[in-house]
Amino acid sequence: MTSSTTPCLDLGQARRRAKELLAAVRAGDPDAASRLHRPHDPVRLSDAQHAIAREHGCTDWTALVRAHETFLPADLDEVDWDRVTEVTIVCQPEPDRVTLHRADDRWVCPHDRRLPGEDVWDDSILRIALTRMGFRRQGTHVFAIDPSGRHVVFWIDGGPYSGRRPHATDVETWTGPTHEAAALLREQGDGALARLVAQAAQHRATMTYRQHQRDLQRTLTGGYLRAGTLPGGSGFGGDADDWRDARQCLTAVLDGLPSPVRFLDLGCANGHLGASFVDWGAERGVTVEPYGIDLAPELVGRAAELHPQWADRFWVGDVLDWQHPEGERFDVVHLLLDVLPDDLHGPAIENALALVAERGRLLVSNYDLREQRSAETLVTALGHEVAGRTPMRTRRSNGKPYGQPSVWLQR
Repeated sequence: MTSSTTPCLDLGQARRRAKELLAAVRAGDPDAASRLHRPHDPVRLSDAQHAIAREHGCTDWTALVRAHETFLPADLDEVDWDRVTEVTIVCQPEPDRVTLHRADDRWVCPHDRRLPGEDVWDDSILRIALTRMGFRRQGTHVFAIDPSGRHVVFWIDGGPYSGRRPHATDVETWTGPTHEAAALLREQGDGALARLVAQAAQHRATMTYRQHQRDLQRTLTGGYLRAGTLPGGSGFGGDADDWRDARQCLTAVLDGLPSPVRFLDLGCANGHLGASFVDWGAERGVTVEPYGIDLAPELVGRAAELHPQWADRFWVGDVLDWQHPEGERFDVVHLLLDVLPDDLHGPAIENALALVAERGRLLVSNYDLREQRSAETLVTALGHEVAGRTPMRTRRSNGKPYGQPSVWLQR
């Protein structure tokens, strides 16, 4: 193993040595007392920890922990989530790239304590990434935990956020290759964080699609089912007016298509986008018949519950291989790339195109502010020709875009 992944000190042993030193000082050992640096009266454990840290070349105990804290591999199904009190997040906007933020005089990853009443996965990760760095989480994956089981580490993908949720707006950030991020962190004394950054990149590179599906289902079901609004249950962080501003533009794909239009939403969550298409399509003089699939049975159940008139039009399925039970095709199929690993964009598009009826359209979205991550950039890089694009929409509150336009491919 490389030096970027191997700690040089057993932190547990250092803690035991500090307790032994404290006991010796309190027992009156002059040699032990001489090792302390300006101790309190009476002497405290922190004085002994400070001495141990200095003997290992660190300025204080906090610096020792930053350099040598160790973590174990973590698995979603094995973490005791009720024990977790602390969360660190490695933000990977793209494979093998890391975004850090400035905190005082150091570059760090978003980190904070779990707040009372928070669900770690649904609430803490979202809040910490937004408020510390203004980073909108998408895929969410736990990969490390400290030996006490109280400090968990996630890696997430996603991008900059500009919506209405509380978020950092003036924070200084740095984005670069993983090895450069790890080197930067080691140089400033954060060896433990450097190792976590390297481990996050390795976890992302070796994660199986089954693991991705499981983590995605956990991310979607928790937050979506607890959402108090229809847009929230579809993964959107604004109110009904924001939802209309952000998503009505998608109905540009309906222009020129004969009515009625069979609209299939791949990854439909609570079915709210399909239901909205019905109303927005009517405003354009188009009758829309909504359908949807989702990976999570709980969300398919919620869609059927909210829209009983279309309950038989929602299915459990994976965007990579789902086919209609009777081989039916749809006039418009909507595919959201955000929820998929980059290397599966191609297969997902191919399977989605197979669901499109003759002369129908595949509408592709990627809700990202960055032009290099736009739907158009991603699909053209895969060799597809764009037949049309939706208008760019901006927020009424601050004039910032909701993301790059969606595009459609013609069948």
